[in-house]
This record gives sequence, C-alpha cells and structure tokens, in this order.
Amino acid sequence: MKRVAAIALLLSGCYSFSTLGRARTVERDHFEVWGAPEALVVATDSGASIRPVGEVGLRYGATREVELDARVTTLGLTLGPRVQLHRSPDPHEGFDLLIAPALAYTAQDKLAIEVPLLFGINLGEHQIVIAPRLVYQMRLGVPATPGPVSYLYAGASVGVSIQLDAHVALMPEVALLGQIYSDPGFTSNVANALGIQGSIGLLVDP
Repeated sequence: MKRVAAIALLLSGCYSFSTLGRARTVERDHFEVWGAPEALVVATDSGASIRPVGEVGLRYGATREVELDARVTTLGLTLGPRVQLHRSPDPHEGFDLLIAPALAYTAQDKLAIEVPLLFGINLGEHQIVIAPRLVYQMRLGVPATPGPVSYLYAGASVGVSIQLDAHVALMPEVALLGQIYSDPGFTSNVANALGIQGSIGLLVDP
C-alpha cells in the first residue's frame, strides 16, 4: 500500500497548502521575496509517502492594507491578494489578522480557490502565525464527465517568523490538510488520510 500511495502522489500533482508569510502585509511600494525547501507527506493507516517540494514567491505592497502575492512551486502556480483585516499599531506587540484568497493551479489539471485566514501574534521582532484554510478544487478535463470534478478541503498551518536581521527572517512551518468532500466516484490523495507539508522558509525584505 505504501508503494501505491507514493505512485499516486507523484502522478496526480498534489495541491501545495503552505502559508509561509507573516499576518502583516508589507509596506506600500515595498517588495518581499521568499523561498522554501519543503517535504510533502501523505499519512495513512498503512504508512506514509514523502515528496520533496520547493517554492519561491514575491509579495508587493499595493497599498498599506493590500498586498499582491505570486508564488511558483514544483507543483504549480498561485496568485492572489492578501488583505489586512487588523493591523497592530505596534508591530512588536498585539496581533495582526489578514485574509489571503487566491487561485492555485496544480499541474496538470487542477484549479483551486483557497481562503486562508492568518492570525499573527507579535512577540517583539518575531511572529507566530496560525492560519486555518478552506479550499475548493476542480479537476479539469476528466474523461466521461460533463464538467469539472469538485473537491473540498480544510486545513491549517502553524509557523514562526524569526527575524534574523533587519531584512531577513527564517520561517519554519507545518501545515495540515484533509479532504472533507469529493464528487461521488472520485477521491484525492488526502481522502481518509492526512496531508502534512513541512517547510523552512526564508523571507527577505530588501
């Protein structure tokens, strides 16, 4: 069963569900670049399969409250805004809250709408980020089906932004994802299983 799970993961193109960002938008007209080596694990009762993943991304502060986010992964591409719902007057204390709706394309035939909500606890220069998320995913072009096949997932991530100097932060993170619905007759890699994505992100604010 372990070998079957590993082959299914490699062939299907699993959705990337990391967060890898603070719950605070970058300043207006500023950029942030980031990257992360990752491990994507699908854990079942009979074992687990592991796949290495990599991501790089760019964030741009369109306004003080709205940031534009793009990322490229070994699994696909994600584009969307990050919108500040609450911004602590002092970035060293209190909490920040933002929502980050996005479109995520996963090679070769999946398109998802994801809605993570990021809650950040400011601890001096550092921040703990807790991010529950809902995801609706469509599988396109499935033979003998009249339209896209639908899936619904729920998950969350926990990460810590550790400020190394004025421009660079290290962000280890663990994210979890599970399937809560699929169209009858179809399933995903995380049906009756748990997706786990571990990341070590590096955030650079030039």
